[in-house]
Amino acid sequence: MKGGTSLRRQQPNGSQDRMTPEFMEWLKLKNVTRRQLRKDPAALDLYHQEWTKTRRKHRPKRPSLLQMIPSLNNMDLGTVVGNVQIAKELFNAYRDIRGKSIFKNI
Repeated sequence: MKGGTSLRRQQPNGSQDRMTPEFMEWLKLKNVTRRQLRKDPAALDLYHQEWTKTRRKHRPKRPSLLQMIPSLNNMDLGTVVGNVQIAKELFNAYRDIRGKSIFKNI
């Protein structure tokens, strides 16, 4: 034993990161043993890719932009028109204060 290292064989850092409890449980369900992985290290990459693909299917999907926008049935068009008129008045007032072009420098 040199410099405090254990006698146990160390795995490379990349495979240590992959060996999560969830992944190990998935390997058990697939009847993959550690001995098989030691004999064929490339198989670990393939199994991990397959596992990540199965994990993606179970992630909750974000709602689409159209789902986040309230439906047109629920919108009060009178309120929308009123808000557009208020915005128009504010824009005209701003334009009068700054001059005819809103792109002028101060």
